[in-house]
Amino acid sequence: MIERRALALVEKIYDAVVEPDAWNDFLALLSDELGGSAIQLSIRLPGRLPMPENFFSIHLEDEYHPVFVKHVLEGLPWSHCDPEAFRGRFGLASEVISAGKPEDGSFYAEYMEPQGLSAEWPVCHIIALDGGKPLAGVVIYRRESCREISNADLAMLDSLVPHLSRAYALHCELRSDEHERRALTEVIDRFPTGVMLFDADGTVVLMNRSAEKIIECDDGFRLKDGHPHLADPRQNRLLQELLRRAANSEAQHGNTNGQVISFERPSGKRPFSAMVGPLVAAAPDMASDEARALLFIADPDGGHTSTREILEELYELTRAEADLVRLVSEGRSLEEVARTRGVTINTVRSQLKQVFSKTDTSRQGELVHLVLSGVASLGDTPDSD
Repeated sequence: MIERRALALVEKIYDAVVEPDAWNDFLALLSDELGGSAIQLSIRLPGRLPMPENFFSIHLEDEYHPVFVKHVLEGLPWSHCDPEAFRGRFGLASEVISAGKPEDGSFYAEYMEPQGLSAEWPVCHIIALDGGKPLAGVVIYRRESCREISNADLAMLDSLVPHLSRAYALHCELRSDEHERRALTEVIDRFPTGVMLFDADGTVVLMNRSAEKIIECDDGFRLKDGHPHLADPRQNRLLQELLRRAANSEAQHGNTNGQVISFERPSGKRPFSAMVGPLVAAAPDMASDEARALLFIADPDGGHTSTREILEELYELTRAEADLVRLVSEGRSLEEVARTRGVTINTVRSQLKQVFSKTDTSRQGELVHLVLSGVASLGDTPDSD
């Protein structure tokens, strides 16, 4: 009998892992099973503040939620008890409240009575704790018009405990990943340089707005079935090989520098400059769809990779040295830099040595990596659509 009553409830619990709004369906079904009880469910991730979307309820009025929060902060009548008392089961709060009746306190007068809740302590369950403080839990109140909660009800509720615990763990795992992904996306969207992350198969798992804009240009660089593809067959083979190597290599001793290359454009505009390299050291049990490699790609005709002023201030470069760094980061060769600036190749090489010293780099690849991935590239922020 207990298993049959709980079966549909368990299904709703796991539905809510994927779609949090399904907690409302779970509470509605649970309330029906308990004869119309009023129920509240709170779920909070570790280290996060409680938010309205983490709180679900049935037969409780939204206008009284601030009252409940106030009493949570001041201390609920049963909050002084050991939370472990309700960790692995559903239990009556009256078990831990030694003195006083509900109607004698302000919680009943301000929260329970106005909503038609019976003058008796609720049933409680703590789903998860963090440092002895509840992170997630269920509180069940009997409404004055409803039947009492029986021992059979408590036994049925206890059968839900392991499923609630598992659902909460899955909720944390999924929501934490979503939060980190949103944060990462927000960060890389601030870069004017295109940023793309790839999994072990070379499929794009994340890219910023600047990369999207470059793809939208459709000027020799595009996505094909989720994979980067170059119009030039020879360059495309090189790109695929570089991505394969990066996805299967490790970032050793903090050295994450990749290989700098340039992509020709059918339009005849200056080539895209790019760098491909490993993202992290791949663990043996790492999922195949996790980011393994990254590609920075810059459009020299779509705005400077970085502003001269920022480069000068960050690395104490002279104007000439900052211009050199900017041009090299755009994919120009030293010979092109010399022609553009009207100086000899020896002058450019001498200035490059000074730049290496000031930026604590030793190769052009390191220097480009520093500029493309550093705050200097924030000088020209892409327009947000």
